[in-house]
Amino acid sequence: MKKIKSNSFKQIMFILLFIILLDYGLLSSEAQTEFYINKVTNIPGASVGYKVDIDGNYAYITDNNGYMVVNIQNPAKPKKIGRFELNEGAFGIFVEEDIAYVAAGGYGLFITDVSDPANPTLLGQKNGDGITNNIYVFGSYAYLSNYDNGLQIFNIEDLTNPIEITEFSLDGRADSVVVKDNFAYVANPSSGVNVLNVTIPSSPQKIRTLSATGGAKGLSLFENLLFVGCFSSNVLVFDISTPSEPVLLGTHTDDDDGETHGVAGNNTHLFVADYNGVEFLDITNLPTISKVVEYRKRVSSVHDIDFTGNFLYIAGGKVGGNMAFEISRTQKSPFLGIYIGVPLTVVVLSIAFVFLYKYKIKKK
Repeated sequence: MKKIKSNSFKQIMFILLFIILLDYGLLSSEAQTEFYINKVTNIPGASVGYKVDIDGNYAYITDNNGYMVVNIQNPAKPKKIGRFELNEGAFGIFVEEDIAYVAAGGYGLFITDVSDPANPTLLGQKNGDGITNNIYVFGSYAYLSNYDNGLQIFNIEDLTNPIEITEFSLDGRADSVVVKDNFAYVANPSSGVNVLNVTIPSSPQKIRTLSATGGAKGLSLFENLLFVGCFSSNVLVFDISTPSEPVLLGTHTDDDDGETHGVAGNNTHLFVADYNGVEFLDITNLPTISKVVEYRKRVSSVHDIDFTGNFLYIAGGKVGGNMAFEISRTQKSPFLGIYIGVPLTVVVLSIAFVFLYKYKIKKK
């Protein structure tokens, strides 16, 4: 049997102890509550990501080359299975009933068939003025926010031949749009969230601008809740059960000066994508909005976020920045890749036992 000097053994045990302490430090630096955000994997196959939309077992992520389709049937192991190429890239995407509607920058609106997610095909396309960046579909109309021209509305009854029916100027760019019950909510970084009556889509009527929404960037809906993300690090929740008269339910201001980009949530929790990473907020006690946990490691300038169950998917602002996360009551170690639920000490002691058994340590 190979003999190892006691000094060497002490050195080895010191290294193992150092690993434990280092790993504990990495874990505890992020731990804030009983919930954790664990990075599952990077999602390969995309350049800088802009928008992510989940529909069934698939996530659609726009990037500088168009959009890619990711199979998330096994949510912990997302896998790219398809791509729709656009030479100038894509920004916004909205997927519904096997149709993906794409805000394609200077190329306007693209409508694609994703009934076979591995092979998206073009149905129709319509150029428009300016740079389209986000899209929402309601009924027979597609609503596109535009960096230059505010809100654009397209009739999409014929998917092969979309027709632009109007533009509504907002005295500045529009960054996002959602629609509920014939009311469109349009995010304008300068003025805030504009509420438009689109009962007659060809003739939108501005109703009001929501207070405290200056810097508005990201919008999303869940039932009667409107979530607003602002550049100023504010996240706001509105009740839009009366769509023409939204009521502010709560506001959260981040403490790390991160620009808020994308938001997505339900009636209990809100997920935020900002310049510094990802946040998980509790909205069960409105008007109080409390931060549950955040993820700030090796991720920056997150453009958008969407979720299904306990899994989050982000479109990241750098190459390789498209990632998947899991919300869990146990925390994954970023150093050793194990969960606290299986105590780290047990793992280290097991390694030491195997080592001792193999080499039969003897003292001098």
